[in-house]
Amino acid sequence: MAYTLLTDDEILADLAAKLDHLRRSKKLKDEELVAKGGTSRFVLKKFRTGTGGITLKSFVRLLRGLGELDRLEALLQLPDRYSPSGRHDTIPAQRVRDKKTEDTDFRWGDDR
Repeated sequence: MAYTLLTDDEILADLAAKLDHLRRSKKLKDEELVAKGGTSRFVLKKFRTGTGGITLKSFVRLLRGLGELDRLEALLQLPDRYSPSGRHDTIPAQRVRDKKTEDTDFRWGDDR
């Protein structure tokens, strides 16, 4: 599913449907899921119905209850790169700054 074409609420609804599909495929009851994950039925219901957002921490707990926490690591996995010189040029800078633009409108006093 192309998430770039969906609204935030539609993405959350899709994630909730996928989480529920995983729960049913593992034959877990709601009570078992929330007990293993350390969250409440209210959070699960809120996530499923889309009546309110849940925290990322609650989402992590739901994934932990399913035993699928490893899926989260693949979400923002950084590429592994090998450098024979030992230098890792792929490490981003500590800060991202605005690029300096050259002021091209400058004129000397005798350039009229």
